Amino acid sequence: MKCKFPGFALLMLLLFFSCDDTTDTIGWEILPKEDMVATYSTKFEVMSETVQADSVYARSLTAYLGRFSDPEFGYYDASFLTEMYTAENYTFPEVYKYDEETKTGTGKLVEDACERAFLRLSYSKNTSTTKGFFGDSITACRVNAYELNDQWLADRKAHGRFYRYTNIDVDKYYDKNKIIGSTAYTAHDFSKSSTENENYIDIELDKEEGTRILKLNREHPEYFKDGETLTNNVIPGYYMTTEYGDGTIIYVNRVILYMGFKVYATDSLGVALKKNVTDEKGKAGTDSIFSAVEFIFSSTPEVIQANKFTHSDKLKEKINDPDFTYLKSPAGVFTALTIPYDEIYQQLGNDTINSVKLTLTNYPDEKRYDFSIDQPEKVLLIRKKDLKEFFEMNLLPDNTSTFYVEHNAVEYNKYVFNNIANLIKVTILEKKKEKEEAGAAWTAEREAQWVEENKVLIVPIEVETYTESSSYYSSTTQVVDITHELKPTYARMVGGKGTTDGKLNNPICLEVMYTKFGDQ
Repeated sequence: MKCKFPGFALLMLLLFFSCDDTTDTIGWEILPKEDMVATYSTKFEVMSETVQADSVYARSLTAYLGRFSDPEFGYYDASFLTEMYTAENYTFPEVYKYDEETKTGTGKLVEDACERAFLRLSYSKNTSTTKGFFGDSITACRVNAYELNDQWLADRKAHGRFYRYTNIDVDKYYDKNKIIGSTAYTAHDFSKSSTENENYIDIELDKEEGTRILKLNREHPEYFKDGETLTNNVIPGYYMTTEYGDGTIIYVNRVILYMGFKVYATDSLGVALKKNVTDEKGKAGTDSIFSAVEFIFSSTPEVIQANKFTHSDKLKEKINDPDFTYLKSPAGVFTALTIPYDEIYQQLGNDTINSVKLTLTNYPDEKRYDFSIDQPEKVLLIRKKDLKEFFEMNLLPDNTSTFYVEHNAVEYNKYVFNNIANLIKVTILEKKKEKEEAGAAWTAEREAQWVEENKVLIVPIEVETYTESSSYYSSTTQVVDITHELKPTYARMVGGKGTTDGKLNNPICLEVMYTKFGDQ
């Protein structure tokens, strides 16, 4: 069905064929009728709907933790699992020994035992340029830590990159009854100095866990060759989830295992120093011993990290809303468009399509809540059948079947795709070829399947760019990476599949510019 459109085509005809006293039109006057060219514009209606993301391929170095609820979409929970990475052939410091013959000392530890062990969840502070969390900075929360089990070790490599999807079944990878550490926190910790560059949450572990790791390092140094051997033999990994607290999502950039030991203070020859006796309680000649905390292992890009997002059933209300369409991240909902390829081909199959403009208008955020969610800054347009491969294979937009735009880049409260003509052309040709090859096997069921696979999705994304300066005055910016948006974003847009008397209530329109040749 065409959208209503003013007489642009007539205007273009007048521009091409009006006569005056200049010689500008002489070329047109002497052309044969079959060589005459005219440019027109028309519009086609597009049905839009909200579809559930279910899960997204989360290739991210950031881990998300917490729960956030809002009246529009209900709550969503964020938890994650991570493995740990070790420096190549890592070894712990040795127990201190003194050599009477050489008068030198080696090692630092007082004993082969761990005095303290804890996991640190590190995240940035919220500033004008960085965000370390979303939501209420003083909401009381509690995080529990669990160790991953043998099932995780069996599945992690056997099933490809399943762990990248945000609906990963984490429940089978840990024992809910075996918490290895737990602590209460708020996103902003008032006990920490304002000069510290990062926020962090420390989760105390049983010091015997640290001693176990230390002894394994002594007995089996081969277990510490790299991250893979560490995971398979020493630390399968950890799972972090919140027990209570609603209103804050933490953006964890690294998980670190720290261990504390009693160590000797030594001189340049490694010899243990003696205490300076300052009062009558001191004992002359006593070795100087202190407690030291060491950075041992951490999460890194070399090991697996997986995010898990769970949404409340309230999300389904948005999917069933006939009057609007929605975007919601992380792993919430997308907007799907059913482009009328057949109608376009039937009407313009003998013409040349020059450009196809798609405009998606979102309603402004009324900021009705204390922590309102912003619109996605960038969105990707992609066919449903291409979505999985695009993100799994780390592809980039090709401006043929995939495009991305920024919110408000062209018009206010709009995502404007200026020209998706290549997508229309490619898809029409693909369908024509498939139908020819299928012949009589192209049934109504196959048609319905094709329509579903070729729906166009609008997906919130994060875009990483690289800018290269070619001179003092010029530079070139290139897109180098695109991933799903995993921070909370939301948009309510004009559209929906609601109808009245068989006509869409709020159709989205494709604006098509095309050229006719000859006397058509």
